[in-house]
Amino acid sequence: MTDVALSRPAASPHASRVPIREALQGWSLVAPLYLFVTAIIVIPEIWALYLSFTDYSVGRTPQFVGLANYRATLSAAEFWMAAWRTLQFVAIAVSLEIAIGLWLACILARLRAFRGIIIACLIAPIAMSHAVTATMWGYLLDLNVGPINFLTEVMGFGRLPWLSSETLALLTVAFIEFWAGMPHVLIMLFPVRAALSPEIYEAAELDGATARQSFWRITLPLMMPALLIAMIFRIIITMRAFGTVWILTKGGPLESSELLSIYLYKTGFSYWNFGQAAAIAWLMLLITAAASSLYMLRLYRDAAGTTT
Repeated sequence: MTDVALSRPAASPHASRVPIREALQGWSLVAPLYLFVTAIIVIPEIWALYLSFTDYSVGRTPQFVGLANYRATLSAAEFWMAAWRTLQFVAIAVSLEIAIGLWLACILARLRAFRGIIIACLIAPIAMSHAVTATMWGYLLDLNVGPINFLTEVMGFGRLPWLSSETLALLTVAFIEFWAGMPHVLIMLFPVRAALSPEIYEAAELDGATARQSFWRITLPLMMPALLIAMIFRIIITMRAFGTVWILTKGGPLESSELLSIYLYKTGFSYWNFGQAAAIAWLMLLITAAASSLYMLRLYRDAAGTTT
C-alpha cells in the first residue's frame, strides 16, 4: 500500500492583498465618519487639553500656566467631595439600572400576552428630554402639591423634602437617573435574553434545577458579556449626568447633590475659569476611564477565553 500525500497548491503571496481600487473605495465610504468623529470629538478634546494648561477666560488670550490648573483642582476639597458624590450617584443609579433591567428582561422573555405594549410603556422615558423628565419629577416630588408626598402623608410618613434635604437630594436624583436610564439597559438586555434557547432551560428543569439555579448557572453566565457592555455604557453616560440634576437641584441644597459635571459647569460658567474647567473635564475623563476599565478588562478577558 502506498501513501498518497494530499497537498494544497501554494497560495500566491499577493492573493491576500486587497486591490488598491477596492481599498480606496472602502476608505472613501468610512472617511466621512472618521472626519465627523474627528470634528466633533477629537479636535474639541485636544483643544480642551490645551486649555487645561492655560489661564483662560472669555475675552482674554490664553496664558500657559503648566500644571497649575491641575494642582489647584486636586488640592480643592470641593473637587474631591464632588467626585465622591459622583461615584455614589453612579453606583446607586447604575446598580439599580442593571439589576432592574435584567430582572425585567428575564420576565419579558417569558411573557407572551401584551408584551409589546408593556415594553413600549417601559421604554417611554427614552423619548423624554432632560427638561421634561426634570419638570415631571419636580411636580411629582413637590412638597406641597406633589402626588408622591400626598401618598407618603396618607401612609403616615408625612411630607418629605425629597429635593431640598441634604440627606435625600442625592438619593432622589440618583433614583430619577435610574428611572431615565433603565430603559436603555432593558433595550440592550432583552434581545439577548429572548435569544437564549428554551431547550437549555427545559433540559435544566428535567435535571431538577430550580428557577434560581437556572438563573445563576445559565442565564447570568450567558448574558454576562451583554451585562458588561450595558454596565460600561451606563457608567460612562451616568458619570456625565448634568441636565436633570441641574434643573432639579442645581447641586443643592448646600452642594449635597453637586456632581463633578455641575462643579465643572460652575467653574467654567459661573467663575469664568475655563482653564481650570478644562482640567476638571480631563480629570473626569480619567475617573470615568478608571471606573469602567475593570469591566472592560473582564469583557476582553471573557472574549479572549471564548476564542481560544
